[in-house]
Amino acid sequence: MKIFALDSSSEVLVLSYADEQNIFTFTYKGLEKHASKIAPLVKGFLDCINKPIDDIDYFGCGIGPGSLTGLRIGIAFIQGMACSFSKKVIPVTSTELVAKNFSYHRGEIIVVKKAREGFVYFASYRQGEEIFSPMVAEIEVAKGYIRNSKDPIIAGDAKDYFEGLGIICSDELETIKGEVLAAKVLMQAQSKIIIEPEALEPLYLQKSIAEMNFEKKQH
Repeated sequence: MKIFALDSSSEVLVLSYADEQNIFTFTYKGLEKHASKIAPLVKGFLDCINKPIDDIDYFGCGIGPGSLTGLRIGIAFIQGMACSFSKKVIPVTSTELVAKNFSYHRGEIIVVKKAREGFVYFASYRQGEEIFSPMVAEIEVAKGYIRNSKDPIIAGDAKDYFEGLGIICSDELETIKGEVLAAKVLMQAQSKIIIEPEALEPLYLQKSIAEMNFEKKQH
């Protein structure tokens, strides 16, 4: 089985290829945005490892939560590749991939990502198991949960809101690892957790401004 996967949920773009014998990964972080870099980086990556796109069986993609602009770029790119070769896709939750970096930790691993002003996405894991799936909440609500959590490590681009409530990890330690992305996609492929390309969409949890304004009027 051959898979290609990417995650564009943060400012770091992660690419990964895996088959029965090899795992190849590439990570990009720079001034240029994903929109201008993703196509040449993917082409250069696959050319470098000498793996033609039409040999790939499944395409995997991180679906967030995270930067909606970045997610849409990555998802649209994967959809285009998969549709071009009539292949299925495999969605993976980006916060779970971040939490895998801390699987040695016996306490909770809380991943917090910036959402709309005053809100964060957050999810909790412990030793590879999900305690609760990603949700969106006001920062103060998230702080209340973290205060009651057990020995937490806090990761994600919203971690600075939670200084003093747990171990704040460094930026380098929260970068998604390509081999972790590949392993997750392979596992879900083996479990047949696959979808059609057109069904791939971001894990977008927060209500739109229009929805929030409508609810205020109703009250």
